[in-house]
Amino acid sequence: MLASPTSAARQSGENRFNPGFVEAINKALDEVEAATDAAALVTVGEGKFFSNGLDLEWIAAHGYEGMEFVNYEFNGLLKRLLTFPVVTVAAINGHAFAGGCLLAMSHDYRIMRADRGFLCMNEIDLPAPLAPGMAALLR
Repeated sequence: MLASPTSAARQSGENRFNPGFVEAINKALDEVEAATDAAALVTVGEGKFFSNGLDLEWIAAHGYEGMEFVNYEFNGLLKRLLTFPVVTVAAINGHAFAGGCLLAMSHDYRIMRADRGFLCMNEIDLPAPLAPGMAALLR
């Protein structure tokens, strides 16, 4: 079974998290959960990014609503993957920055080529605060 978010939600291959993208991912996860023969979930990005993280432009443009999205919708997606009823594998096809790194870490297993892409939490170098759940996921 192949469940995939729509191309419009993928934002030209950067796979940035905004409400439309998270909704599309959750719909794809619903399909996998509903399948009685699903044995595993493999997540892969489109283009050169596994995920380029949160859609910071959308979040900044929506103020409080943007922060609520991060706190509830994005973190809810991470929680859903952490507790998903089948084995989850992140096939990291390219860069996984910030939220994309957290998405990869929320899977049971991660695989990535040694010669392509970066796993990066730029919040650590900035430094920028991480929500407690995000910090725990990285630990």
